[in-house]
Amino acid sequence: MISTNESQIQVACIPSHRVQPRWLSALTSLDYRLGHLQAYLEELLSGLRHGLGASRVMIGQDPIHGFHFTVSSELRSGPPQDAKCWSNLAHNIVNQKLPSSGTHTLRTSLIVAYCGVPLINSRGQCSGILLALRPAIDPFQVEQQQVLSVMAPQAAMAIELERYASPTPRSPAATNGSNYPQQFFQGNLVSINQQLTHKLDHYRAELQRVSAQLQRESIAHSSLEQRFRKIFEGSNDAIFVIDPAQDQILEANPRASQLLNYSHQELLNSIKISQILPNGMPNLMEFTASVFRQGQGWTDELICLTKHKHQLSAEISAAPLEFEGRQCMIAMVRDISDRKRLDAERKQAEANATKALSHLAEVGELTSMIVHEIRNPLTTVLMGLTSFQKLELDSRFQSRLDIALGEAERLKRLLNEILLFSKPQTFDCQPIELNQWSTDLLRSIQCHPSIADRVVTFNANPIATIVSADSDKLKQVFINLITNACEAIDPGENITWEIAHPSKANHVTIRINNGGNPIPPSILEKITTPFFTTKSHGNGLGLAIVKQIVVGHRGQFTITSDAASGTTVTVKLPLLKR
Repeated sequence: MISTNESQIQVACIPSHRVQPRWLSALTSLDYRLGHLQAYLEELLSGLRHGLGASRVMIGQDPIHGFHFTVSSELRSGPPQDAKCWSNLAHNIVNQKLPSSGTHTLRTSLIVAYCGVPLINSRGQCSGILLALRPAIDPFQVEQQQVLSVMAPQAAMAIELERYASPTPRSPAATNGSNYPQQFFQGNLVSINQQLTHKLDHYRAELQRVSAQLQRESIAHSSLEQRFRKIFEGSNDAIFVIDPAQDQILEANPRASQLLNYSHQELLNSIKISQILPNGMPNLMEFTASVFRQGQGWTDELICLTKHKHQLSAEISAAPLEFEGRQCMIAMVRDISDRKRLDAERKQAEANATKALSHLAEVGELTSMIVHEIRNPLTTVLMGLTSFQKLELDSRFQSRLDIALGEAERLKRLLNEILLFSKPQTFDCQPIELNQWSTDLLRSIQCHPSIADRVVTFNANPIATIVSADSDKLKQVFINLITNACEAIDPGENITWEIAHPSKANHVTIRINNGGNPIPPSILEKITTPFFTTKSHGNGLGLAIVKQIVVGHRGQFTITSDAASGTTVTVKLPLLKR
């Protein structure tokens, strides 16, 4: 009879213990010899116990009269206790009241993982059970149950051979209730031995097959483990395996050491989680509970403290993990201090931009008011100057009058453009077929003085190109662009106006190119800035208004210039979805 010392069941073992092919080969090489059954069973049980990572492995015999258990020799010490709990478990497995593996409550405070395989003799009868136990946190795997299934017939054969070959009378319990005479056993020993040898050869062949399969799986597992280890070691994020309940760090990758400035040994042996999160343990425990409950979690509300007392804002993604028999958590930690700083700066910049826009709106309103206040007296001045044209004036005064009228007209145009630029653009958009619209526009402006003596080549898109736009505002854009292009070249030179629709694009591209002198980069970057101009009589608002109109149509406006291709203005407008 064996003891039921609970401490032996609760011995910690390696979780998810894998079957090793070398150990399995050594186990199958065990030989049974007549008269040495006890030694064979103890050696078999000891090998199974260590190979499976079990707390105990035992063989129970004589299920009819009550199981009598044999265990490995290293577990025979300890105070003897009633083996009824083991017998009940074995009886339920043999009679299929419990599955062959799972967890079972032996006592109020003792829950174990078990795996049991009945011992079947040569007559197909159950003569006992091979039973393995270990802590409930580490259930037996299918491959471990297969090992027990292969070794159980060998144990059954050894028990049966010992029983048949024994020269001394056996008790009913020892013969499993059999009433065969001793002469019958001795007379048929050769035949039974041949049958058992044949079965033993079959089981050994099956065991070799399982061993080879396990070896292949072990190689695959080793390769997979190496891949995961490579990912773990090379990750750009810090990875920790932690046990928050015990305030321990169980594993960490090199990036974790770099992030916190601790060595790997310091993190695993001397540093507690509470030292890294001195003010965040309550939040961590709450986060851990959420991770265990939901299977995963994410937070960016924890502040980590490095070895040099520098605070890091951390983003943590975590999932539950069973590690060394403990319910732990694997956490990927990323330093987001720079991200939070940039986010704060972005919010401040947005606030400043909103404030600046508010000021610009006020400036725009003030500008509109000033323009109106100037334009009214300017109109009166123009009327007076125009009336002087009816007088016969001396040439000197006529010249001064012409200059005054020209400057007044220029001031009027400037005020109109300032008013146009400062007011919000409103658009009356209608569908426009750009090819025909551009042809009509070019025909109407051919007589303009800046265009009349230049050659404008228009290349339409091969198929109809329809956009939603304000026709008047769009005319203002392209009249300005064509006029500027013509003024940049000498009379007789060529300007190209092209409409293109790239394949599968959702926009149309309009390009206006002239081959004049390239625009210097220092000027090109400022050319759409309000009031910046290189013309002696310009006001610097033309291209600024053009860009404002294009952007208002949800389009894009760019200018490129180089010596090889000249200056190209590109306008992209979204196509109208039919």
